Amino acid sequence: MGLLESGSPKVVNVAVANGGYVAHPKTLRAALDEIERMLTNQPYSADLWDVLSAIRGPDSRNRKLKHATTTIIRSAAFPKRPCEERSFYGEDSAKRAEIRKRLFHSREDFNHFRQHVKAAFDALGLDLEGINGLQRNPHRSDR
Repeated sequence: MGLLESGSPKVVNVAVANGGYVAHPKTLRAALDEIERMLTNQPYSADLWDVLSAIRGPDSRNRKLKHATTTIIRSAAFPKRPCEERSFYGEDSAKRAEIRKRLFHSREDFNHFRQHVKAAFDALGLDLEGINGLQRNPHRSDR
């Protein structure tokens, strides 16, 4: 068992094949604590932060921009599409790649959203100006 709170498991750690453990938090607080641990001094902390910062989307009502950036990042980061009823995911296309090109070449900055998109695309190994597909995503869960 992991951390205990009032005698009840707060986090259950499950052994995995590589000799490590995967945490299965039982409460929101435990989940947030686990995310904080992953964001603190891990080799992947900065990349994780970049992805989490970008999945919210632009501070804009521009749905075309959101579908050309945020939905692609979400799909690459979370191929099983969790909370799909609360969010949008999407497949990339030439049209969406063109929207990203315009965003970056014109330097439109939606409250520094452009920086978050670039950092997340870099962290996920996505091509900012090209068409991305799950087959190119090195972070897929089935590998």
